[in-house]
Amino acid sequence: MKQKVSMTIMVNVVELSEAEKGDVLNTALDICRSEGYENVSLTVVAAHAGVPAEVLRRHWPSASALLIDAFRREIGAEFLLTDTGDFAADLRAQLTAVAKVFTDPGVAPHLTALIADMQGSPDAAAVFAERVFGPNRFMARARFEKAQKDGQIRADIDLDAAIDLTFAPLWFRLLLPTGPLDQDYAAAIAELSVAALAPSH
Repeated sequence: MKQKVSMTIMVNVVELSEAEKGDVLNTALDICRSEGYENVSLTVVAAHAGVPAEVLRRHWPSASALLIDAFRREIGAEFLLTDTGDFAADLRAQLTAVAKVFTDPGVAPHLTALIADMQGSPDAAAVFAERVFGPNRFMARARFEKAQKDGQIRADIDLDAAIDLTFAPLWFRLLLPTGPLDQDYAAAIAELSVAALAPSH
């Protein structure tokens, strides 16, 4: 009797170089913008990028996680709250920069689709919290703490509430288009926030 030989094929899953990761992220953005957020999948991106899907899954658990990294890489710098020593000017500069991103047709519709996707995807929500919300919140809080230390924000203020007060209106208008979301609106929010947070004299 002929003995059957069982053979196991091992797939060598390799790491991506930083350059290859960049190519994958660019490919994902191109597909998202040309085909729509809902048509981005790891399989589709892998085929376009010439990378095995198994390799992509080693780096990103889902297409949403991949797109989070892709958009973070492209627009992340716009969300940095700098420190020139003038809190009011810094806040105005960042909010107007964010408003510009939120009105970019190459970003806004895909960002809103991603946020909608997060509502039913704990994995996507966790990636967003870890890679976007968490770091941005940390930087914002550090800047607000510095402003408080410099006497530009009331000493008795709840900083988390102050940050929410400042940034939430832009996200609200991004997700619920109840009014214009432009740089004039962002500047007005910055002015109102600075006035509300300023120490009384």
